[in-house]
Amino acid sequence: MSPADLARLYGMAMEQWGEDAERRIIGEYCTVIAEPASAKLRLARSPLRAPPLYYCQDDRLIAAASVPRALFAAGIDRRLNETRIADWLMRNLSDAEASPFEDILQVPTGSIVELAYGQPRRLRKWYDHREIPFLEATDDAAVIARVEELLDEGVRACLAGFRRPGSTLSAGLDSPQVALRALAALPDGERLPTFTFHPEADFDGLAPRWQMGDERPTVEAFAAMHPRLDAHFTDNAGREHDYKCRELFHLTGDPAGINGTYVLHGLLSEAAKVNCDVLLLADWGNVTFSDRGETGFVEYLLTGQWRQLWLALRRPPIHHGSILRRFASRTLAALLPVGLRVPLRRLLTGKASLSDVARPLSREYRQTSGAEGRLKRSGLDADRHQPRNRREFRALLLDGGDAAPLHQGLEQMYGVALRDPTAYRPFVEYCLSLPTRMFMRDGEMRWLAKQMARGLMPEQQRSNALNGWWDADWHLRIGRRRAEWLAELDRIEKDERLGQMLDVPRLRAALEDWPSQTETDPHKAFAVQLAVPTALIAARFVNYVEGRNEP
Repeated sequence: MSPADLARLYGMAMEQWGEDAERRIIGEYCTVIAEPASAKLRLARSPLRAPPLYYCQDDRLIAAASVPRALFAAGIDRRLNETRIADWLMRNLSDAEASPFEDILQVPTGSIVELAYGQPRRLRKWYDHREIPFLEATDDAAVIARVEELLDEGVRACLAGFRRPGSTLSAGLDSPQVALRALAALPDGERLPTFTFHPEADFDGLAPRWQMGDERPTVEAFAAMHPRLDAHFTDNAGREHDYKCRELFHLTGDPAGINGTYVLHGLLSEAAKVNCDVLLLADWGNVTFSDRGETGFVEYLLTGQWRQLWLALRRPPIHHGSILRRFASRTLAALLPVGLRVPLRRLLTGKASLSDVARPLSREYRQTSGAEGRLKRSGLDADRHQPRNRREFRALLLDGGDAAPLHQGLEQMYGVALRDPTAYRPFVEYCLSLPTRMFMRDGEMRWLAKQMARGLMPEQQRSNALNGWWDADWHLRIGRRRAEWLAELDRIEKDERLGQMLDVPRLRAALEDWPSQTETDPHKAFAVQLAVPTALIAARFVNYVEGRNEP
């Protein structure tokens, strides 16, 4: 049958194989099967990455939709789920079913939900990436060849059905390799537009020692090696951390992920200008072939690989402090219970938890709302430098939440599809099955990605240990909004509800104690760079949902 009729193809697969059809399908999808006669719905989302799917069930209505606003149009009351908002502000998105609205749930990835009148919902999680078998992988050349083969497959799958692809392009190791494989998949002579963001012209150039503030020069050198790449650059001028947040509230029904999304707005608007209908990402690159291999710090200790442990602690140039201090923070700390890691971190660094700095909730509200307790029960530790082994690495993989609502909203806004070849399921599963030695070896992090990059990019780029800084010119962007945001915080503080929820005095102090240049210490920067705009977006979302004016 025609592969263009995907709904019919899915239905026939269900008739042929039943629930096992989900395991046979490789793709990103959400599906609804309706049985009107019996008033039943079967909802499903693909594993790892999928479009969003929301649903509700009460004594009046059973409904499902890819956006919450469709459910409101069907008659569901629009009521804020304050618990979800509080958990998001605590950086705890471990509840994969909760949505920002009461009475509306989400279908988790790799899951099936069945709904019927008068019956409780049935949720089955049929896919678990933590159960992927591990491989010995002793033949380096064979592993590299297989990873390259699967990445090529993923790129071709993401390009299928589109006529004018483009690709994001950074100074790292993953998106350049995706772009080159996309270029190779195009007809001879066809060019590939690429899109790179960089700081505004007045950026002072300061960055933490482990990050690069401006990736444009490196990208230009890479593009010069590959003349069929049409490199486009955007400084996202005039866009700040809350750019088009109200439009995204309507399109997504979710405030999560909006802070700092101005970068994606810039990339997508540039892609739309040159008529791209799909933009390739590499969001899963750092957890697949470009993984840093940081599980080695603990694994080498527990398995007695002393030379590898010594090299891991000694060689990466971004390390600082004594070997003993590195050993304590990178190895011993990961073996401690969560309750002891924070005191040890404070003893070693003299600083508070970075996550606490970035969280805008007041201490009292964290306790009274139950958000603190839910975070502890979740087992999340956002400040952990590395998991203890590859198995724990998998368990933490999806704890950052689901970006599907945001991506879908941006696709609606710009008319450009977003696809990620590094999230191609066979590719992800193979990379997750590999041992640590494929990602860290002789102290070299990202070993696999660097081997694959030989001859594809300038050696300076291939051997670079620095990470790109997504929000490098935050000081410039927030600085020009500072007076406006201070006034908004004053209004929030007078609001009986929001003033109790948010730690306005701390947020105001972060804006008032304004540095004269870009602050490169995250313990000082995160309050203003992350906590302040996130708090403002949260307050605006609460008022948006409840139909109130801005505070």
